[in-house]
Amino acid sequence: MTTRILGVIELDNRRLADELAVLADSTFSSEYSDFACGRWEFCMLRNQSGNLDEQRVVVHETPAVATPLGQSLLYLDQLLENHFDPYSIRYARIIRISENACIIPHRDYLELDGKYIRVHVVLDTNERCANTEENKIFHMGRGEVWFLDASLPHSAGCFSQSPRLHLVVDIDGSRPLDEVARNVGQPSGRNVAVDTRTEWTSEALESILGLSEIISEANYREIVAILAKLHFFYKVDCQAMYSWLKEISRRCGHPALVEKSEALERFYLTHRAAGEVMTY
Repeated sequence: MTTRILGVIELDNRRLADELAVLADSTFSSEYSDFACGRWEFCMLRNQSGNLDEQRVVVHETPAVATPLGQSLLYLDQLLENHFDPYSIRYARIIRISENACIIPHRDYLELDGKYIRVHVVLDTNERCANTEENKIFHMGRGEVWFLDASLPHSAGCFSQSPRLHLVVDIDGSRPLDEVARNVGQPSGRNVAVDTRTEWTSEALESILGLSEIISEANYREIVAILAKLHFFYKVDCQAMYSWLKEISRRCGHPALVEKSEALERFYLTHRAAGEVMTY
């Protein structure tokens, strides 16, 4: 299935602003922080148990239960009820990306026995926020409802002072995609695929590979973050960062870094065990 806009919701600005203010003072989880370069965090509105302590996504077959936070946010709860089949919702989260942060390029559901249909409802964003999928970049507009093909390598970033907030809903994977969102308007027809990134060149590649002169255990995580963000600004596939990282590690002659870089690529793109956490 192809990532695309499913429709548009006409948001109630006053009610949404009130609930975004509540969220600004709420506790967000750092679970899955191994996927974050900077502040990428979430809070659960619905999950399998209704317990806020249940943070990790697993495959289950029962309708999601509202958490205490989800119950308190009446407008967001209404959005879920009005625009999705509540019996098909398995998880609903608010995901917040803060200034100059991104999620490392990855594929979702690798650790699960099944997969869901992942939908984003854009609550608060700006032109300095973007999503990427393989070699494409696009902007999800406020009020838009998007299906994200999470099986493909993808990322998301926020490069403004204002954080980006999405309502992210995991839907029963057996549902036909055209039945996932309901009571939504037609997309505006704007060109979401405008790509203003700088062309990637062999000179740029050699500059990046020159990090082999300074990479070490002490700065490895910072270099991963630099590589993870480059595709937001240059016309290059988001997963290219792993080939760069492996070559940088190989050139520096440090076997432990080569092994670590191969482990990162395996974890984020090909296979990870249930409950596995990546530390680097």
